[in-house]
Amino acid sequence: MKKLIILMSAYNGEKYLPEQLESILNQDCERFGKASFSLLVRDDGSQDGTREILEQYALQYPDRISWYPGENVGVINSFWDLLERAGENEYYAFSDQDDYWMPGKLTRAVEKLEELEQQETERGEGGRTGKPLLYCCRPKLVDGELRSLESEIIHPAIRPAFENALIENISTGCTQVFNQELRNRIIGHLPEFTIMHDWWLYLIATCFGQIYYDEESFLCYRQHGNNVVGVQTSQIGEFKMRARRFRSNRGNISHQAGELVRIFEKEVGENPRLQLARQLVEAKGSFRARRRLLRKGGLYRQRKMDNRIFYWILLSGAY
Repeated sequence: MKKLIILMSAYNGEKYLPEQLESILNQDCERFGKASFSLLVRDDGSQDGTREILEQYALQYPDRISWYPGENVGVINSFWDLLERAGENEYYAFSDQDDYWMPGKLTRAVEKLEELEQQETERGEGGRTGKPLLYCCRPKLVDGELRSLESEIIHPAIRPAFENALIENISTGCTQVFNQELRNRIIGHLPEFTIMHDWWLYLIATCFGQIYYDEESFLCYRQHGNNVVGVQTSQIGEFKMRARRFRSNRGNISHQAGELVRIFEKEVGENPRLQLARQLVEAKGSFRARRRLLRKGGLYRQRKMDNRIFYWILLSGAY
């Protein structure tokens, strides 16, 4: 049975934390012989009753749950610290403090990761021989009481690829489960800048390995007004949110791509994906290069309207 560790960053999460911990404890992956799992939690400087809840659960489930206190460093650095402390495991999963996992979440993820491993073996690549593998799924939107939220927005089937990962993140962190190779790639070269930790995993997985995006939902993604990253269900609300994000992310996409190229500079010559990332960065200084990248680079966002908007942003150099 494979070993899997769940990594959770907690911050002032006393309202929903117990329910999330119970949903994790109710995972059925051991019952189906897929993986034995444990939970490691880092508290990011909570000022409410989060630490007391964590201590209570750690005492009640000492073989399953452990936690440690930390200074408030923010969600990205908190997860990087967790990854470094997690040690060697076959699989890793990220968890938020306020969601609710369906019992089959980890079972499904491990099954799909095993399928990716089998594909490598069939191609003669030896299975688990250094390729980063990432699983993620479409989250089910719910309110604070886990009631389903109806959405006006029509979402297309997701097409993950590096050409998408450079300019858009479709891999929600709380759904991510990944292998040791992806974890080692990341902690060996932690970025000085990334827009969000889950986006960085999507970039690394598509640059050097494989990703499986599951259209079926195995996680209830609470929308309660205090989310670090939330999702809108109305078209007007989503338009306003995207407008704010485009303004706040001005320059961040090229900055993140530049960080990827800097870290893996020695591999640029043999990796066409890294070469594309470098072209994206260098094109900021040349309108002609941006037009060429628009025609031949293959960059895309998942939705047609988002694509059209980003093309204008790309041509303007404001990415």
